[in-house]
This record gives sequence, C-alpha cells and structure tokens, in this order.
Amino acid sequence: MSSTAPLAVYSERLLEVRRRFVLYPDRVVIEARWLLKGRFEHTVRLASLKREHRRLVVRYRIFWYAGWTLAIGGLLFAMAFHQAQGGSVGLGGYAMLGVAAVGALALVVTYPLRRLEFVRFDAKSGRGGLDIGSAGNDAATFQAFVRLVEQQVQRSGRT
Repeated sequence: MSSTAPLAVYSERLLEVRRRFVLYPDRVVIEARWLLKGRFEHTVRLASLKREHRRLVVRYRIFWYAGWTLAIGGLLFAMAFHQAQGGSVGLGGYAMLGVAAVGALALVVTYPLRRLEFVRFDAKSGRGGLDIGSAGNDAATFQAFVRLVEQQVQRSGRT
C-alpha cells in the first residue's frame, strides 16, 4: 500500500456498528467497529467497481424490532393488567411493562434512522462492492463524499 494521504474521510454511525471510510486515490479502506463482534478492516479497490452507482433506501431493522417490542410488551402488560382485575399485576406484569419501556426507548433512539439512504457501487465481478450509508455527519458531507468516490472510481477506470 502506498503511503499517500487520504483524499477524504467519512464516518457512519448506527447503534450496532460504526464505520469509517477512508478514500485514497486507488482504494477505500473501511474500518468497522461492531458492538458485539469487534473490529474489522476491509479494502475495496476502486478499479474493481462499476462507474455508475445506485441509491437505495432501506428501513432500519432495529427501528422495526423496537416497534414490535413495544407493541408486544404493551399488549402482554395489558393482558396482565386485565387479569389482575384491579389488584397487583405481579412480577410478570411489571416485566412486560419493562419490555414495553425498552421497546419505547429503542424506538425513540432509532427514530431518526428509521429510513436509511445508501449508495451502492457494484463490483465489476458481480460480488461485493461498496455500500455507503447516510448515517453520519450530515447530508451535505455524505453527498460530498459520494461525489469524491464517484470521481475516483471514474479516474481509476481510465488508467
């Protein structure tokens, strides 16, 4: 690897992973820190990517899980409350209230990320590629980084 200075750096932050993209003239180095899986580093050669990219909008799965956790916890607590008939709901009822509260908290935390925009640069070989998500600093920084990657992919394709 050459010891050139990076052209740009972009950071992507989700609950379960933090990824840092470091753009060099010929490659992108992705440094990922997963919450429970540790650290990984991967290098994508820009010459291996197609020039055109696609924009994808995906639903953040943790937001979806949080909504279901809230709904199921709330429903089970309501059942325990109804069964108690004005008395104490017991340990199980309070546990279900806790599940609903965890779901509500996760829903609030993940609400800004409920729909994530990704830019996908497909590989020429058809396997793998480069996905960059708009879960970082701000939209302008994300768009600027994507433009730089696109320019570098086009330059690397000419050489």
